[in-house]
Formats: sequence, structure tokens, C-alpha cells
Amino acid sequence: MLAALYLLLTLAFAGALLALLLKPGAAGGPVVWGLAAGLPLLAAMAGALSAQARAARTLAGYTLAPVTVTVVNRERLHTLTLDARTAACVERAVRLNTPSALLTPRGRVLLVEGTRVEGSLPPRAVVEALGIRGDLSCPQLRTLSEQERSALE
Repeated sequence: MLAALYLLLTLAFAGALLALLLKPGAAGGPVVWGLAAGLPLLAAMAGALSAQARAARTLAGYTLAPVTVTVVNRERLHTLTLDARTAACVERAVRLNTPSALLTPRGRVLLVEGTRVEGSLPPRAVVEALGIRGDLSCPQLRTLSEQERSALE
């Protein structure tokens, strides 16, 4: 609803700017400059609010629940029970191929190139929606430094 309002306001600003540009001298420079400066801000707000609404719809159809997964890396198996947000962090790290270490009570579990996760992680759309909503913080996941990466090879 609010996104539609911002979109209509953006279109109104664009129409006013176009009308002023087609009639030279109808408005002073500061008015034209103000309308032109406001357009990207309004468009960004409309886009952000639209993305927030889309993320809310995506999350409404998904129940965040703990999952049990098996992480397979370098011939080692780690069976873990992860809360929903940590599972989302793992899904993102594996999908984006980000060398990371998952900190668990039993020690670090490396998520490096070639790591497979068996089990049901949250879908990509849910992970992206959590990120858009600002609900995806990953305190249990740490990106490996360049030194740590080279030590693994």
C-alpha cells in the first residue's frame, strides 16, 4: 500500500518535471532541481517498500523451525541441529561459495569449496527475504580470512 503511494508520488513528480521542462521559463532552476533531486529518492523508497512487502509475503508462507542437516566436507560428516536463522546463514554461505566456519558447541565446521549440505535448509527465497527484512544475522558463522583459506589448501 505504502509502496504504491510512493510510486504514484514518483510518477506525479516525474509528470510535473516533464511539464516544466517542456515549457521553458515556467519555473525557476531551484524548483526544477528540487523535482529532479526528489525523483531518485522517491523511486528508491518505492522499490525498498515493495521489496519489504514481497519479503513479508514470502516469510508469511514459511514456518521458521530448527533443522537437522549433515555437512559433508573433505570426507568428514558433521550432523548438526541448527536453528532456522543459522540454517539460513549456512544455505547462503554454501550457495554463494563463501569460505566460512560454522561455530558449534563441538567445534568449527568448515564450509569451503566442495561442501555439501544434506537435509532441508530453508529455500533461497526465504533466505533472501530474511536478509531484506534485516532478520539474518549470522553470529555463529565466520568468514575465513585469506590466511585461513590458504592454510586449508
